[in-house]
Amino acid sequence: MRSTLHRSTALALSIAGLFAAVPAFAQADAAASAGQPAAAAAPSPDAMTNLIRLLVAKGTLSQADGDALLGQAQAEAAAARAAIPVPPLPPPPGAVRVAHVPEAVRAQIRDEIRQEIMAQAATEGWVTKGQAAPEWTRKVRLYGDVRVRSQSDLYSKLNSNQIIDIGRLNANGPVDLAQLSSYDFLNTRKDRVNRLRLRARIGIEANVLEGVTVGAMVGTGDDNSPITENVSLGGGLAKRDLWLDTAFIKLQPKSWATLTFGRFENPFNTTEMLYDADLRFDGVAARLAYDGVTGDSSSVSLTGGAFPIDYGNSNFPNNSTVKQNYPSKWLFAGELAYKGEVADGLSVRASAGFHSFKNVQGQLSQPCNMDLGNFCSTDGLTPLSLRKGNTVFTMRNHVTNASGVYPQVFGLKFDYDILDLNLAAIAKVSDEVSARLSGNYVRNLGFHRKDICAGQYDSATAYLVEPYNNYGTNGNADRHICTKTNPTSFIGGNTAWLVNARLGHDVVDKQGSWSAFAEYRYVESDAVLDAYTDSDFHLGGTNAKGYILGGEYGLRDGLAIGARWLSSNEIAGERLAIDVLQIDLRARF
Repeated sequence: MRSTLHRSTALALSIAGLFAAVPAFAQADAAASAGQPAAAAAPSPDAMTNLIRLLVAKGTLSQADGDALLGQAQAEAAAARAAIPVPPLPPPPGAVRVAHVPEAVRAQIRDEIRQEIMAQAATEGWVTKGQAAPEWTRKVRLYGDVRVRSQSDLYSKLNSNQIIDIGRLNANGPVDLAQLSSYDFLNTRKDRVNRLRLRARIGIEANVLEGVTVGAMVGTGDDNSPITENVSLGGGLAKRDLWLDTAFIKLQPKSWATLTFGRFENPFNTTEMLYDADLRFDGVAARLAYDGVTGDSSSVSLTGGAFPIDYGNSNFPNNSTVKQNYPSKWLFAGELAYKGEVADGLSVRASAGFHSFKNVQGQLSQPCNMDLGNFCSTDGLTPLSLRKGNTVFTMRNHVTNASGVYPQVFGLKFDYDILDLNLAAIAKVSDEVSARLSGNYVRNLGFHRKDICAGQYDSATAYLVEPYNNYGTNGNADRHICTKTNPTSFIGGNTAWLVNARLGHDVVDKQGSWSAFAEYRYVESDAVLDAYTDSDFHLGGTNAKGYILGGEYGLRDGLAIGARWLSSNEIAGERLAIDVLQIDLRARF
């Protein structure tokens, strides 16, 4: 112990001299490495190791003590080196070291890389997840909807039960009006509650090439009626029919010009007071549009079209060797429309249209004899479809025949040249919700009240072309309007108008979207053709006034529920009050 302390003291007293001797020891090591004699081992990069070796060489420490201290020093040096972090490799030539990249810069880099990859994919025709299909599938769009409806038709118990179903008489005719069994009467007093109805449609649209689009749709329907696609559920679980709803070719040679050929949706800005929402148009339509006329969001458009209604029977009359010609029925229509923003968050839409129906007015026939066949010269002017409301008359001018049977057909008393004016103001309530107030005024310029009794006169009774409906409660008991003695007044009319207020989303197609509306209508007997107007209000036809309340709510994206209450009364003629409740569940894709 004492020997060790003595040596330690000696070690402490000679430290300065030993450090002074280190260079000499290093030189000695260098000489040894050059082949010269040396007194110590080869130098170490560790200074403490070199010092201990020097002390052993000088005799200050014994070899055993030196080895012990040398082992301890080497272990501590190894631990110290392990604790020192390894410096990173030097960057390659030309690299730029950035300590932090902002999120905005990283997003920009990602977008640029994505754009470059997409551009390369489009150029080289790569197949991606969204395009793992033939080329033609990217040009085709499939769409459709299914609607299930509960409908209740509710009638006043005070309604007349003597309202003739003229549309059915024509469809089943000609009929002998002298026989009571020949007549069909409308149901006017017995409620029909919770009748389930279905409408299903599926369509396809394809871009054949730039500026050329084709499309087609099929849909349900109880019959080929032009204004409804509903089919009544029930009927012994029988299968349902599908009808061709649309089929068209659309050409757009310029961005401002569109031509459509075939069968397609209503191309005009009209309400259901003129044309039912399910009505489709056959023929050709053209549209010219000019954008930016009063602002970025404004436009003026001109739309026109020619639409055949009925070419007639090319073999008329079937049971005669002598054939007859009569003019085809057509609709020619045009419309000028404007839409634009008049103030911040307030926009307007306005349109003026003219719809001229050609050769739809009935004419009294030449004298016809049923002994020669069951036809008369003007049978070809019989309307293809009638609902209720339009003023009609019997067109056949019979002469006495051997059978004593005189079957009749009904024709329209007036021509129909319809002026249609629409105006709407839309105010933004929020980014998605808007309030809309709109109005529609319609006037039939082909209606001439003074001509109600114009035509051939039968001296025994009355004018042969006198109207069969829309009479008043005064005058003779037989309701003859054109008799010379005690005539009944004619109270039909040619105007219609509505006011509609709506609040909510423009389209209820997303979860949580909604809309609600209220509307009042007044539709006189001959303002529009009863065959094409709304099939739900007053259960179709004209000569009705009343209101509609409704709303719709989006349950999920593409799934909505809605309800409407339609309440209406007659304007002229026999009493007929009808309320309709509709509850709809609709899915669209």
